[in-house]
Amino acid sequence: MNKEKILDLAQKYILKGQPKKAIKEYQKLIEADPKDKRIHLKLGDLYYKNGETDKAMVEYIKLGDLYAEEDLNFRAIAIYKKVLSIDSKHLEALKKIASLYLKEGLKGDAKNYYQTILEIKPDDSEALRALREIEAPGIEETPLKPPPKGPFIPEISPPQSFKPKPLDERVNFISSPGEEAQIPPKELEVRVPDKDAEMHYHLGIAYKEMELFDYAISEFEIASADPAIEFDCYIMLGHCYLDKGDYDQSIRYFQKATQAKGLPKDKLARLHYSLGLAYEANGMIPEALDTFQIALQLDQSFSEAQEKIIKLQQK
Repeated sequence: MNKEKILDLAQKYILKGQPKKAIKEYQKLIEADPKDKRIHLKLGDLYYKNGETDKAMVEYIKLGDLYAEEDLNFRAIAIYKKVLSIDSKHLEALKKIASLYLKEGLKGDAKNYYQTILEIKPDDSEALRALREIEAPGIEETPLKPPPKGPFIPEISPPQSFKPKPLDERVNFISSPGEEAQIPPKELEVRVPDKDAEMHYHLGIAYKEMELFDYAISEFEIASADPAIEFDCYIMLGHCYLDKGDYDQSIRYFQKATQAKGLPKDKLARLHYSLGLAYEANGMIPEALDTFQIALQLDQSFSEAQEKIIKLQQK
């Protein structure tokens, strides 16, 4: 079976407005590989767009279960919450989310979901038993808190022979050539993120990977309240808005990230490269060129920044 050929055919059916034919193609792939997460997600989304919400929820539950089997619990939770966005009283999804929160030690979150289950079904034995265990003496409940993490920026291959123009006074946070970036002693302290904030961050990552950008943005905004992962959240928010095509917001969050103190040069370089991409996408070519040059000045092995500079200078 040629998987890519079937995917191409399914996409053609979708573009032609023939979702039922596309669904049949996806079903062939699921039969061949029942653990293909990507196809479960595509099939679920197609069912949902076609108005077959019950079938969509079945696929999402299967997908969540696959993630849970691999202990990718926050991704599983993100998928089960997708079910709740269709049916907020879906007991199976509510129970699965509650049990995974409990597994992650997030008793406050688990308790909220079990209480929701009892509002729907007051005699639910699983929820009643779990609440008794959570509220038993000696078990400390984890309180809920607010949001987290920057987008993935690929590692860059070694440089070519290109000399960036000198930086101006505007980038006074960069050390002199040959000097290592100085990190104040306090910044060297390792900050451990709050568990609830970390949970929201991982949910944001899961949603972003599924291109559910609005959900991801909401999670990252909550997680960003924790100083330990605030920088990572701003970067992720910048990338989410960039992927959504909201370039002004993307620029705003990348600029906020540049205000972080004590960042090493390589991290600053990747951050400025991302900001340059947002400027470029927004049609702000002079700003993009300046920002790519800053990235290359910070890390002269940054070949992608170098390529961007050459390309923009030729325009």
